[in-house]
Amino acid sequence: MIQVRIAVLLTALAVLFCLGPSPAWCTRAYGDLISGEVTAAPLSGEIEIAHHVYHVKAKSAADKALSSIYAGEMVDAVLDGPAGSAASQVISITQHAGS
Repeated sequence: MIQVRIAVLLTALAVLFCLGPSPAWCTRAYGDLISGEVTAAPLSGEIEIAHHVYHVKAKSAADKALSSIYAGEMVDAVLDGPAGSAASQVISITQHAGS
């Protein structure tokens, strides 16, 4: 009986360690959401939304989406920090439907 309890305990610990940090990542809060019109053609590493320039994080989903974004389109951009911080970068850009 004690061996069964030890086996169950070891199995539970193994499952806990295999999960690693993934439960923590699913609850991660991102920064601000910026919505608006792209007011200038996106350059490599930057996008201008509603006359404000935002830096795009390298090798992110936003970096890959820059090639399909054009001036005049309505977009939503997710930052990795607060919008007022100069260190915040765009990590995701999605186009509004029909823009």
